[in-house]
Amino acid sequence: MKVMFKKYLWLWEFIGVAFIIGVGLVSKFVPEVLYFILGAAFIVLGLFRIIPLFKTTDDKVLRWIYVAEILIDIIVGILLIIIAINDNEIKNILGYLVGGVLYLRSLIFFFSTTIRNETADWPQFIVHIVLITVGTWIIAKDGFTVEELGWVILLISIFAAIFIAYSGYRNYNNYRHEYAAKKITKRVKAEEGLEAPTSEEIIVPDNVGNIDKPIKKDEKENNINA
Repeated sequence: MKVMFKKYLWLWEFIGVAFIIGVGLVSKFVPEVLYFILGAAFIVLGLFRIIPLFKTTDDKVLRWIYVAEILIDIIVGILLIIIAINDNEIKNILGYLVGGVLYLRSLIFFFSTTIRNETADWPQFIVHIVLITVGTWIIAKDGFTVEELGWVILLISIFAAIFIAYSGYRNYNNYRHEYAAKKITKRVKAEEGLEAPTSEEIIVPDNVGNIDKPIKKDEKENNINA
């Protein structure tokens, strides 16, 4: 099952690209569903991170800090969905919640790398610099409009779709090359497995009689002695 899923991973990636682009377009042109999408994103990211992060963090202090952060993300996602269902005006609340989540994520990252000696690479550092900047800007701006949020979701969807589409293209290209290689291998094995033709199936050329007959060893010696 695992091998089969990996073999056709490109198909799921192409389907994912279609859905991601669809979500981005819906977010931009149907702003009523924006808060549901954002809330669902916080919940999904929290649920899928909590167990692997808890199991792979050796520092006990950081382990529980990460769990608390993820629980906050899930709670924020639930709140966004509940508020959106009640059709409340949540511009200010949304700004504080989203900005607070981004700021908290960056704050925990810098705490873990500088105080708790967690390892990190430069892309993570740059990403969290961007997150803490955006989070601070959102809080200082006192939220954002639905149009601004729609553009943000659409841009994120486009970048995510490009990344997944590239991965899907590579996997599909590998799948087709593997398929072509198997066909060639089967053809070679089939050609090597052909039975030798019988004497009746061999076509003798017309000029076969003109071919010099091999001289035996005794005849060759007699010709020399003559």
